[in-house]
Amino acid sequence: MDQQKKTFKQRCVDLWKYFTTYEKIWFFSILVLAILFAFLFPESEEPTYTVTLDSSSYLAVQGSPEDIYELNFSGTTGEYVIVGVDIKNGDSTSSYSMVDLAGYGEHTVDPEEEETLTLKLATYDKKTQNYTPIVISANTEISFECYFDGDNEEASQLVVSVVNTANNQVLFKSTSIKLDADPIEDVVLNYNVKENSFLVAVGWITVLYVLDVIFNITCELLISKQSKWNFIVSLAVEIVEILVCIFCLYRFATMAVTLLFWIPCDIISFVMWHRHPDRQKEELTVVKKLNWWQDILIVLAIAVWTVGVGYLLTLIEVDGGIFATNVTLKNIVCYIDACASAVGIANGLLILFRYREQWIAWYIVAILETVINIIAGQWILLILKAGYLTNTTYGYIRWTQYIRNSKKDTAPVGQVATDQILQE
Repeated sequence: MDQQKKTFKQRCVDLWKYFTTYEKIWFFSILVLAILFAFLFPESEEPTYTVTLDSSSYLAVQGSPEDIYELNFSGTTGEYVIVGVDIKNGDSTSSYSMVDLAGYGEHTVDPEEEETLTLKLATYDKKTQNYTPIVISANTEISFECYFDGDNEEASQLVVSVVNTANNQVLFKSTSIKLDADPIEDVVLNYNVKENSFLVAVGWITVLYVLDVIFNITCELLISKQSKWNFIVSLAVEIVEILVCIFCLYRFATMAVTLLFWIPCDIISFVMWHRHPDRQKEELTVVKKLNWWQDILIVLAIAVWTVGVGYLLTLIEVDGGIFATNVTLKNIVCYIDACASAVGIANGLLILFRYREQWIAWYIVAILETVINIIAGQWILLILKAGYLTNTTYGYIRWTQYIRNSKKDTAPVGQVATDQILQE
């Protein structure tokens, strides 16, 4: 007799009963916190500004063509970040990144750190640590792109002048402006607003972050329940994370790893898990644990990857970036990121072959990414990491209990009796 086809309502009821009370509470707690953080810490579309000094602010001073000039920000209140400088002489314009001028991606102007109040208008050679002067004259127009990076823009102002470092003479007179206000006619310093470049509105990026949390915690929960369907949900995770990379125009390396490793790994893992169902409960997949020598090999491989890839990452120079103004911090994060990627790949392979130690790998990844998220100020993603850490513990315990029970089921009758006596 054919089994009666279940209605949509019946399927929803079965799905609800499939999860335990703890799992439901965990899932909806993370979901509510993610939505709350999306409102508290939304992605912002802060504008950048192009500030221009031209002949109207030029002062007649003596100087030599070999002299090095600098942008001087003494008197500035609030923090501002300089991301690029254009030097125009006649019909020719030369563009310089902060890597060209200072050796790092961005320059933060912070009144509490005196060394940040000057920026040399000279190209920097990292090998020789020498500066080559950029020609500055009465006909020169200097423009730099910047944005406000403090807490109270209305109470802050940017003060800038151009100074000859050889004799401390001011070439373009000091002028103060409020970037968030409309330009005023008697200010000799000109500026205009440039919106950040996103392919979609940042509100949609925040929505993608929330979807990323939802799909990730669903995937994590299904893994803990030894369900092969976690890999189908994982494909949705990969699609969302690729969209975030595209729309934000960043982390193209992450996008490449997702396309080339995680998506194929999810598909292969689904097939592998489908072929190894539990003998008593078909909705479960048989899982196992590593031997001690396999643990050692994995740890050694992760260590080699961390040192090698981490070092290569420190050699990459980029314009901008969250850690661009602090070379030491940037290098530290490079090694943390390399370690997280190595453990993440190990995690993917361990999931593929159904090893319990994937939970330990995932726990390490969650901790490493939590450190990076805190340093980077990515607060909404901390909710996802909190979900990872709690469910990882839960999943490890479930898999361990399953492995222990499986050993009892396959042990000889005499051995089972002996174990029971020892337990009593």
